Amino acid sequence: MKKVGLLSGLILLFLLNLSCEKEIDLKAQAPPGQLYANSIFNPDSVFRVFLSYSTLITAPLEDIHDKLDVATESIVLIKDSNGNLIDTLEFITGVYSGINSSFLVFESIEGFRPLANETYQLYVHEAAINNSKTISATASLPSPFNPIQASKSFPMREITGQDETLGMNLSWEDPNAQEDNLFIIEAIYRNTDLSLGVPELIQSELYSVNSPNDNAEVGPSNGKFFYIFIDEGRLINQVNSDSIHTKISVLANTFDQWNDLGIAFSSEILVRVHHVSKDLYNYYQDVEKYRINSSGADIFAQPVPVRGNIQGALGILGTEIIQEAVLVYQ
Repeated sequence: MKKVGLLSGLILLFLLNLSCEKEIDLKAQAPPGQLYANSIFNPDSVFRVFLSYSTLITAPLEDIHDKLDVATESIVLIKDSNGNLIDTLEFITGVYSGINSSFLVFESIEGFRPLANETYQLYVHEAAINNSKTISATASLPSPFNPIQASKSFPMREITGQDETLGMNLSWEDPNAQEDNLFIIEAIYRNTDLSLGVPELIQSELYSVNSPNDNAEVGPSNGKFFYIFIDEGRLINQVNSDSIHTKISVLANTFDQWNDLGIAFSSEILVRVHHVSKDLYNYYQDVEKYRINSSGADIFAQPVPVRGNIQGALGILGTEIIQEAVLVYQ
């Protein structure tokens, strides 16, 4: 994965972005006791699936651990588009606990990874639970694309809305001219001063500056988001139909906080463009809308149903190809 700038890359912390996979806690929306499965297939990672059960938002984590102990015997299969078995995923010892959630991790011990432009089927069967049923999902990986290009390795400060921001123009080639493509952009601040221990990673809110996007489906068109959504099919007046061009601005206060503490540090901005499947695109639009509506800013906000594609359960099987630019923060 090529990077813009001279500094090396780093995969996000395990629970934030485990090998480009995210486990998101939205169980409070569902009746307690429902199985859910989350996974994002990416060629940079082995096949990996997160399993858990929905719980009441007020329930202590201990309430779910007994059920998770039984679910460790689940059978998790990966098959190709013809139904041929590729791998049986193994349970990774221990129950992992995040914020208000606990879950199991199953992954490929043989190290099998998904491939671009291939279709995969996921099957999960709770073998130790009486009268349980098999849940399933199918997803196809998108096409790979060339590394994104940033206008500057050192983003310039500017004012966007009411915020001081770091603005940058991004571009990348159309990975598949025969069909419309879906992209998600995110930005992450990384403190690279190893004297502070493990580099700190903070996701930053973004503005999309005078660039067409799909964020009107999520919140106010001039608002700040953790993700910028771009549906190539809705883009108009592109300078070059063979490439995508957009401008984003990253909040500077996310990065300035260390200076305010008087700490000497070095840092980077990781800008990631995810080429994603339609189901994953819809899912993260709902996740972002859920976050905005749950922030308390709008007292008239309504609950947001989060779309998934797991047959017989909750959750998402998504796919993505990622390119990343690394920019030096000043």
